[in-house]
Parts: sequence; C-alpha cells; structure tokens
Amino acid sequence: MDDKISKSEGKAMGVAAAAMLGVFVGSGAPAQAHASMSDTEITAAAKTYEIPGSSIATALNHLADLTGVRMIYRAKLTQNLATPGLKGRYTLTGALDRLLAGTNLTYQLANDGRTVSIVLAQNDTTQTDEGGIGLPTVEVEANKETDAPGSSQAGAGLGGRFTGYTVDLSTPAVVTKDNVPILQTPANIQVVPREVMDDQQDISLRDAIVGYVSSVQTPSTTPDSNNFYDGFNIRGIDNVNIYRDDLRVWEITGIETANLQSVEVLKGPAAFLFGRMEPGGVVNLVVKRPLDVPYYSVQEQTGSWGLTRTTVDATGPLTNDKTWLYRINLDYTHNDNAFTDFVTNQNAFIGPTITYHPIEQFRLNIDAEYQNTIFVDNANGFPAFGTGPAPLPITRYIEQPEVTVNYPNRQERELAGYDWTFDLFPDWSLTNRFAYNNNDYRQRETLTNTFDQTTGIATFNLWDAYVDAQTIASNLDLKGKFETGPFKHDVLIGTDYWYLDKNIEAYSGPNPTVPQMNIFAPVYSLSGYVAQPNNSFYPWRENWKGVYGQDMISFADDRLHLLLGGRYDWAEFGEGSGEFSNFDALLPYNSNTGFGFQNSAARAFSPRLGAVVQPVPWLSFYGDFTRSLGVTNVLTVPGQPLLPPQVGTQYEGGAKAEFFDKRLTATLAFYDITMTNVPQAVAGTTYSTAVGLIESKGAEFDISGRINTNWSLITSYAFDDARILSGTAIGDNCGGGVLCANYGTTVDESGNRLQDVPLHSGSIWVKYDASGDFQGLSLGGGVVAVGRRQGDNQNDFQLSPYARVDAMILYHLQPSLLPWIKNLTAQLNIKNLFNTAYYQSSSTNLNIFPGAPRTFLVSLRAEF
Repeated sequence: MDDKISKSEGKAMGVAAAAMLGVFVGSGAPAQAHASMSDTEITAAAKTYEIPGSSIATALNHLADLTGVRMIYRAKLTQNLATPGLKGRYTLTGALDRLLAGTNLTYQLANDGRTVSIVLAQNDTTQTDEGGIGLPTVEVEANKETDAPGSSQAGAGLGGRFTGYTVDLSTPAVVTKDNVPILQTPANIQVVPREVMDDQQDISLRDAIVGYVSSVQTPSTTPDSNNFYDGFNIRGIDNVNIYRDDLRVWEITGIETANLQSVEVLKGPAAFLFGRMEPGGVVNLVVKRPLDVPYYSVQEQTGSWGLTRTTVDATGPLTNDKTWLYRINLDYTHNDNAFTDFVTNQNAFIGPTITYHPIEQFRLNIDAEYQNTIFVDNANGFPAFGTGPAPLPITRYIEQPEVTVNYPNRQERELAGYDWTFDLFPDWSLTNRFAYNNNDYRQRETLTNTFDQTTGIATFNLWDAYVDAQTIASNLDLKGKFETGPFKHDVLIGTDYWYLDKNIEAYSGPNPTVPQMNIFAPVYSLSGYVAQPNNSFYPWRENWKGVYGQDMISFADDRLHLLLGGRYDWAEFGEGSGEFSNFDALLPYNSNTGFGFQNSAARAFSPRLGAVVQPVPWLSFYGDFTRSLGVTNVLTVPGQPLLPPQVGTQYEGGAKAEFFDKRLTATLAFYDITMTNVPQAVAGTTYSTAVGLIESKGAEFDISGRINTNWSLITSYAFDDARILSGTAIGDNCGGGVLCANYGTTVDESGNRLQDVPLHSGSIWVKYDASGDFQGLSLGGGVVAVGRRQGDNQNDFQLSPYARVDAMILYHLQPSLLPWIKNLTAQLNIKNLFNTAYYQSSSTNLNIFPGAPRTFLVSLRAEF
C-alpha cells in the first residue's frame, strides 16, 4: 500500500480515539484506495460492504462504485433477478459470490483484476454473427441506474426503496448487535422491509407490524398509554420495548415510518442485550442511512377522513470524494377528522442525517429528529355493556370536546445522537451509540370514571397535564472473531447506560365543568371549560447500567453452534405523587397520605443459553433459554408501594429455513414464558396494580419473500395461550349495573386468560408484479384474522373475532416527457375492504377501542 493509505489509516485511528471520548475533530479526504494498488491487491483485499437488497444490476452498480472495478454483462441476463444484498467484510470475489448466489450467474475476472464479466453459469457463451463464440456485453458505469421499476426486484437503486420482501438470513440483524447470521441466531426475528411498508402504505409503526407479524397485537395498557404513547403486545405481554438503531426510545406518540429502512421484531426476552424490559419482545427501528448516489423522492398521499400527507426523501454526497454524505426525510400529515367524531391529527417531522466516511475502517452517522404533533384523540373508547362493547356507532366520541377539541394534545420532540463503528483489525470492530431525547407534552383528556349500564350515564375525571421527559441512552460494543483449535468464536462484549428524568404537573380529579354524559344520547358543547389549577406533581426517575458478554461457538464444520451469554444490571426506579402546592412528591414517601417519592433499586444477572444445529446450509434448528429483569413503567395507586421488578423466564425452540435459492424464508417457533408482577390498569384511573404470576406459551409461524419473478408473499400464524396462573387485583365490577364505581374490591384472577390476547391469529399478504406488456403493474391483497379475546383480566366481557381484508394496486409510470424523473408511481390502497366492524383492543371495561372502517389511501410518488 502507498504512503497515502498509511497516513489515512493513521488519521482514522486518531479520529476513532477521539470519538471514544465523545469528541470528533478534523476531516480529511478519503484514501484513494485503488490508485496505486496492484491487480492482486484489488482482488484479494477485504473491504467492509453494506449493499442493500436490490436488483442484481443495481447491486453490481454499487459494487463497481465501491471498488472502482468495471462490471460488464448482458442486460437481459440480469432482468428480474434480485439479490438480498451484502453486509460485512469480503474480498472482491467473495462479494461477487454472495451477490450472485442463487441467480444462475457467475463471473469472469480479467487478468488485470479491474474488469469483471457477468455470464451464465451453465451456458455462458453466445454465437456471434461471424460464427465464432463471443459475449454480448453492456458496460455498467458507477452510479448509473438502468433498471426501470416494475417488480419488487427492479430499481433498488432508487434510495434503497425497492428492497423486495426477502430477508437475508445469512446476515445479522441490527437488533442482535453481533455478527451472527439470523439463520444461526437462537431466537425468532422478523423483519419488515422498506418495500413492504411502501406497498401497504404504512404511515404509523402500528400499521407496519400489527397484523402481518405473528404474535404482535395492539397493547392493552392504561388508557393514556394506549393512546398517548406507542406500544405493542408481543407474545401476550404488553411492552414499551421500542428501540431506534439499538437505543431505547421513550413514550413517543405517532412514531414515524418516513425515515425507516426496516423494522425488526425480536421475539422473547432481550434483557441480555438491552437491560430491564418486559419479556415479550423488542421492536427495533432501523433508520435510513445516507447514500453515495444522489436520490430525491416526493410523495403525496390523500385518503379517507380528510387525510393528506406529504413526504420528501433526499440523499447523496456532500463532497466530491464522498467523504461526507447526507440524507433528510420530511413529513407533514394532516387529518381533518378521523372516523371517530372530533378526532384530528396534525404532524410535522424532519429527520436529517450526516455520514462521515473517510476510510473503509471508520464510519460515523450524526442524527437529529424534530417532531411536532397536535392531536385530539379518543382516550376512552367504548365501555363494556353486558359481555361485550356498548352498542354504539363507531363514530361515537365519548369525551367532552369543550376540553379536548378546544385544548388539543400537543407533543414536541427533539432527538440528537450519533453512532460510529471502527474496524480495529480484520473481523474486529468497536461501535459506540448515543442518543438524547427531549419530549414535551400538553395533555388534556376527560377519562371515563364510572358507567351505569341501566341509564347510560358516564362520569368523567379530568386530566390536564404538562409532561416533560429527557432521556439519555448510550452503549459501547466490541465484537470480533477468533479460533481456538476446531472452535470458531464470535464474541460480543458491551456496556450500556440509560437515564430518564420525567415530571408531570397536572390537575387530576373530577371535571367540574361537565360532570357526566349519556353516551347513548350525548349532548356536546364546545365552550364552557374552566381550567383547573394543578393539584398534583408526579416526578419519575429511572437509570441503569449494564455489562454483557456473549460467545457464539461454532464447530463440527460449522454445523453446530453454542451460544453462551450473560448480563449484569444495576438499576434504579423511583416515582412520587403529591400536592403541587408544596412539591411534597419529592419528600420521603408517606404511606398514610400516598404522597412523597418512592425509590427502588434492583441488581440482577440475566443469563442466555442457546444452541443451533445446522445440518445443511439452508436449514437450522434452535433452542434457547433466557431470563430477564423487568421494569415498572406505571403509576401505582396512591398509598400503595411501588410494584416490584418484573422477572421473566423463557424457553424457546424452533426451526428456520431458506427456499427457492434463498428467496423465501420461514421460521417456526415454540415458546413458554413465565412472568411475575405484571402491571394491570385500574379502570377509571391512570394507575396500575400488579397480578402475581402469568404464563404465555404458544407457537408462531412466519413466511416471507419471493416465490418467483412475479409473486411475493408474507404469511403468519400465532397460537398464544396466555393466562394468569395465580394472583389477585383490584376489581372493576362493583355490581348493581355500575362498573368501576369502587376500584378497591379485591378479585382473584387465577386461571383467567390475559386480556387482548387471541388464542389464534394469522395473516397473509400476496403481491403480484406483472411482466411483459403489463410490466409496471403490481397487485396486492391480504387478510388479517384475529380470534376471540378477553376484554379484561377478570374475563367479564369479550371482543369478538374478526377478519379484515386489505387490497393494493400500483403502477410504475414511464414519464417519457420528463426524462429527469426516474420513476413515477401511482398507488391505491384499501384497508378493511369489506368494511368489517371490529374492536382492536381494550385496556379496561371502560376503554374498548374500535378498529377503522373501510379506508382509502391514494398516493403519487416521483423519484429523481
């Protein structure tokens, strides 16, 4: 290597050292890696690649751009062929082997090492006009995007948007932090690619994963959490385990999909990787990263209930040498009225990212996000009536609009963070991540306190609050590979830190303005609300530190894999309540008054043991044991002690497979989770209590990918038997036709099924990409089926089973009159095609939430 490379490598080590201290200094031109390299060095040198799943042509473009090697091939050879992409360190020949796997194509490397010809593996010659043998070729220049979109495999160079439905199981998931391929990871990991989100026009995170990912449902948390903050029920357990590129995000309303490249769902306890959390699973948001080729996209969406949405995606190099790259995503969404009366939403979002990539060994991403949301929601839903929801039209609004409409909820959120990775040596790297979040809320709700079934009269509590929360999240991971005799080791060693400071200043109590309403014949007012003085102060503090280590040991010709891991946590949690006038919520806790600050600390070791048998490269069988230390993310009833930490244990086993040259992947999993101290909402309040011991056991089956050139598929099935094994809770059925008039009644819930968890659920989504004369046309459709669910943990009422049908049609236009537009896409989605009436979830017997009726969404996207 020449002197320029040596200097660049020296500078990279300096940059990485400074970054470890949180100080980033200097910038410089990247090394001209190929200017003085010999032909042998070009072929043999290993580089770190990150090429997304795409068409073969686009992936070869990207590889040519990264290596400086010229690619030559016949255009027809790559038509309608795709590759799952490339991530990791490879030589040039290793990268070509991976990209062309399963395509019936191979390559011929010229003697100078600077030209590659792509040919058919079995019949790589064609007859020339002169009777000789030759290879008709087309030269592919770097940054040139020649494929016209028309299938899920074509045009992937357009911002990495056409990822296909196939998830490459031979690459690691971001959520696992390690170098272990998904096929060899002893856990069920499902990935929703960008193309799936685009095809289904998933605006919210809930749209993206609820329904088409097995065992993921809408949560049954407290009324405000169910609406204010995004969360999920995974494997029968409510959770707030949402992470952004492996760092925890806290209580966000309306998480954006505009800047997401994919969404990962890791099933089961993940405390080993992330610390205190519920054992159902983790949702990890993988953010779009800047590209070194210019790309611009503008999409306009409009739909039912006055919805309009404008999104912009722009990326490319900031400097000619591509040392600095940028990407920015914008979104503005406005809903004049949802299907429920009075409900509206306005959301503005901007997410810029800058990448600094001076040499192959070092890459830094600097992120920022700003989100401003103004919304009127329906925090109450419907009350129970008999053994089901009250018979009301789904448009019925059961709140008091003189409060909620005149004084809507507001969320203002800022994020600043970074992540960097430095390749210390071949197969060894160090990664540091950091994120600061600031969330400010103005919350106003009139929460149902009691409901009399005989008269239809509901009474309300007023919640008028200022909420501000700041969080800091960071981790440092060292991962690498080495061998000891016949054993190959893939190790991960890390440490992380989390801090939360949250304060709530609120009026919490009866609403003196409009104390009651007949929900069957409501009379609404848009005036008359008199703001009440704050009477409560709720401070909330969390922090924890953790260290963890993992070793994946592979042997027997890479057919057996043994995973050994463990984590130790130091965690603290505290909350307080008190009268606002003297801030006695910060004083020591007084059990007689329920005022004061309570603090608890926990220390715990969380082990992880797993084994994988891989008899053939495309099939693996796995088993796993994990234990987790949970966290209490709820307000306890005043006068009650803090809930003890949740402890979860899981046994899991299953199988994973790749079919049709790795185009289609399948996962089968069986699990058994037990968990103590599960929080349960107290009807009519924002408080929670705990039940004793629960068990959730079941099976999951997921298939996704591409069957052939034209057909893509996503299907899932889940069986989940989630029950309370033993425990009592504060009751919500006080008799006399009045629900929740006294939440102090103790009820034995042993043997009951957990609320909102269907015994059976499943889905299927099929997409057809036309070819020939109809190329550019795509049709899609799917069904989401959910079985009968209990409405609360007392099993007093039920939510009926339902099946919802969705449909999609899109067409990639060829704008010949506007050659500067690379792609123009018109699309129509219909969700709930047959207008099925259903209820998506219930948090208490006063809060049952209907699902949306038939909804249309039309979009037009231009890409440049």
